[in-house]
Amino acid sequence: MRKVVLLLLILISLLNVFPVSAQVQRHPELDAAFSMIEEGNLFLERYNQLTGADIQARYKYGVPYFFGGKKVDDLMKIKKPIETTRYYNPNRAYVYGFDCTGFTQWINKQTGKPEHDSLSGMILKYAKYANNHLPIKDLPFETLHEHLQVGDFLVGKHRSRHIMMYIGTLEDYGFTAETALEAKDYLNYPLVIHSGANPFYPERYQRYIEENNLKATTTNGGVCVSIVGVPASGMPHSVESNKETYFYFDLNGYQLTLYDVTTATSYVWFRM
Repeated sequence: MRKVVLLLLILISLLNVFPVSAQVQRHPELDAAFSMIEEGNLFLERYNQLTGADIQARYKYGVPYFFGGKKVDDLMKIKKPIETTRYYNPNRAYVYGFDCTGFTQWINKQTGKPEHDSLSGMILKYAKYANNHLPIKDLPFETLHEHLQVGDFLVGKHRSRHIMMYIGTLEDYGFTAETALEAKDYLNYPLVIHSGANPFYPERYQRYIEENNLKATTTNGGVCVSIVGVPASGMPHSVESNKETYFYFDLNGYQLTLYDVTTATSYVWFRM
């Protein structure tokens, strides 16, 4: 009887914090993905509270972005870049993490799914992947959540190709017009988790380098949550980093960045 009363009290307390419209359910894909984000992450905390999960961040600062990063055993170690890019100097060492496909392939492995194809293959092989491409590109972004499932992938190309995993909407995680004031008009727009460039992460990994007395250069991104479909003109904040403009909402102190599919040269929603 005491346990029943305790559970009822917990439920009541959650209802006081989150509206009944919150819909996120526990998924193995979310368990895996959120374990690679930073301690105290807003979405990780809400996921645990809403689902009863107890997913812990594997690393204090989350997993950084590292071009070509695929090896789990090397995460958070100091490595030379695999290839020289505009972000990576071959004469310097960096904190090793996942690149975008390293992250999604790791999620697939953790959840018993097969490896996905190359990103170019996922976008361009229409005959092979006719049943995997979701026919929703022409639908309003605020209705996409009615057709997407947690674990679906968004594969897009700007300068280079990038892959992200759908995790739900702001409303699914209990946000309302009052608690997500800046994003109140976009509560049902798709949220994705991914490992990619993020202007707010270099300072974080610089702290990691200094705390561990490492000889390394900070990385330029990491595993983070972004929103899709919002027009850049609808984002109240922007910041310049590495000659790129990043648009974002300030969501209770979390910088929710935009992945702008409207400027992508190609993209698909992809279901394994």
